[in-house]
Amino acid sequence: MRDPASLQLLVLDDEWHPLHRFHATHDWRCAVDALLRWDSHWLAIEQRRPNGSVPYWADIRLTRALSKRLRPMEIGLADHVIHSGQARFSFREAGLL
Repeated sequence: MRDPASLQLLVLDDEWHPLHRFHATHDWRCAVDALLRWDSHWLAIEQRRPNGSVPYWADIRLTRALSKRLRPMEIGLADHVIHSGQARFSFREAGLL
């Protein structure tokens, strides 16, 4: 998570298809506005990095903190996916969500 510009948040429908995408550097009001506009209850984190798809401790802390803070608002974190070239790491597939 060293480059915040490489993080994007995706607003998903109930089948986890992307409805809206924005950079994580935007104001959080963008996320709330998009969730309300699309009547969505799901977010995902998408991250791209050139040096490997294995998550850093900062990635794990971010994912856990965001998931915990979204829960009281009845919004779920569907996944946090890290892409690096052809490699991919999914927090959901790894059992971390």
